[in-house]
Amino acid sequence: MAKPKDGGYVGVSYARFSLKDANGKTINDDVEGLTKDNNGIYTVTTTEDGGVASANLTGLAPTVTRIWGNNEVADISVGQAQPSVALTINFLNHIILNKILGRKSDGKGGYDIETNPVSVAMDIVSTTVAGGEIHFGFFNGYVTPGELNLQTNNENSSRVTDALTFTPFSGSEGKIGKIYYIQDEGYDKSVLESEIFGADSGSSKPATPTP
Repeated sequence: MAKPKDGGYVGVSYARFSLKDANGKTINDDVEGLTKDNNGIYTVTTTEDGGVASANLTGLAPTVTRIWGNNEVADISVGQAQPSVALTINFLNHIILNKILGRKSDGKGGYDIETNPVSVAMDIVSTTVAGGEIHFGFFNGYVTPGELNLQTNNENSSRVTDALTFTPFSGSEGKIGKIYYIQDEGYDKSVLESEIFGADSGSSKPATPTP
């Protein structure tokens, strides 16, 4: 049943990440995963990470191709959506940043500059005009870094944010992700956690890198 102002997108509340193993389960381990707390799911906070500045979701619309015959449109071919998320976080915790980018640590404060993509699940959260949460959940994908343009400070400090691109790929049954409306009747948070993060039975196995 429709409710007043129960739509639209207002702001960006937060984002969540987890690393997944080869079985699609979230790794709830401090060493190989992002965290052993909260089922291995890391939430971007204002205190630790400066919060999410923007999340630009593109490619949600599928490609449409007109099929012509006899000088008229005889059919329409609808392809698959190819979504991508351009995510800007003010100062993401450097350990989390390097883990989701797949950079190897030497255990002494050093990380490879090169990235080796690992399986990452992501959840972007906004709200409706009425105030209910909307979750854009992606089952699996790779995170790649943006460019860094470091500049001198003057009377103002020069800051560079963490600009990341998340590229999802198909999971089970060819699905990329889901949109969840928390205010819907029958909403079950445990279903969201299980479907997006595989968090119902986390694993301590390492994420599987791409050769």
